[in-house]
Amino acid sequence: MTNEQILKAITTAGGVGIAAPQDAQEFIDLAVEQTQVLQKIRVETGIKSSMNIDSLLLGEPVIVSETEGQAVGAGDVIDPARVRKALTPLPVVAAFDVSFSFLRRNIEGERVNESLNRLFAKRFGKDLVLGAFMGDSATAGTTRTAKALRTTDGFVKQMLADATVNDVVIGATPNYSGTVFKGILGAMPKDYRDQRDDLLFFVSSDVYEAYAAEIGARATALGDLTLAGKWGEGALSYMGVPLCPVFGLATGRIVLTLGQNLCIGFGNEMTVGRDVDNRAGLVKVTIRADYDVKFAVGEAIVLGAAA
Repeated sequence: MTNEQILKAITTAGGVGIAAPQDAQEFIDLAVEQTQVLQKIRVETGIKSSMNIDSLLLGEPVIVSETEGQAVGAGDVIDPARVRKALTPLPVVAAFDVSFSFLRRNIEGERVNESLNRLFAKRFGKDLVLGAFMGDSATAGTTRTAKALRTTDGFVKQMLADATVNDVVIGATPNYSGTVFKGILGAMPKDYRDQRDDLLFFVSSDVYEAYAAEIGARATALGDLTLAGKWGEGALSYMGVPLCPVFGLATGRIVLTLGQNLCIGFGNEMTVGRDVDNRAGLVKVTIRADYDVKFAVGEAIVLGAAA
């Protein structure tokens, strides 16, 4: 592509300046589409200032005997909103400079905007996962990772502060297939543990690989399949509960919960801007967004933490 072709491809696709609202939604959709973890948790968009998230993860029986002509007693009414938390998205910004030479080498013709969106949405999605799970607004340091972690207080920090979360200590020399996952699953209250189709183990890549190695060490067809199989959620499981590898999650943290118990929310002010600096030979992409994360029910979570 020549410089003129690059400029034409961007401007004819409406890529200069601020993106339309539907383009921002498409960007979020792309981030979710390319980020496995975001597909497994609850995603809310278009939040004005805050949004309440109510619990619909009923962890106890709801049926009682009915007496004809009598209303259900107040003590027998289950209120799914008994635990109410609010998503309050806070602003973040991401800025990228893409050289014309990079575009010429890596992107075809009229697909400049589509390719840029996919490229940046994938990285944006990974950063969101990092912040969502391990974010801590008190993080010190000037590294890129430290700055990303400071954008929010993530699930793990919130879980550590919630007395209703079920805590399990992971030993210094963990045996994931023998004791670790068994202990974490056993610590989940039975009414949630029986919702096996909705449960997920959220683990670091190190834990995922260690568990795969333990299974693969067995001289069985399953061991061979584990070592030669695909990577990702659904490829490995424990007692029917899939393992979902999470980008940036600390090795010493394992989260067991129902996927929809974890929620990430986006404000309605997201913008994706593209500006062409012809003199410098750059396309400058600036993404501004608002996001927050919360979990709905602490008792539906088991947090495994290294001793």
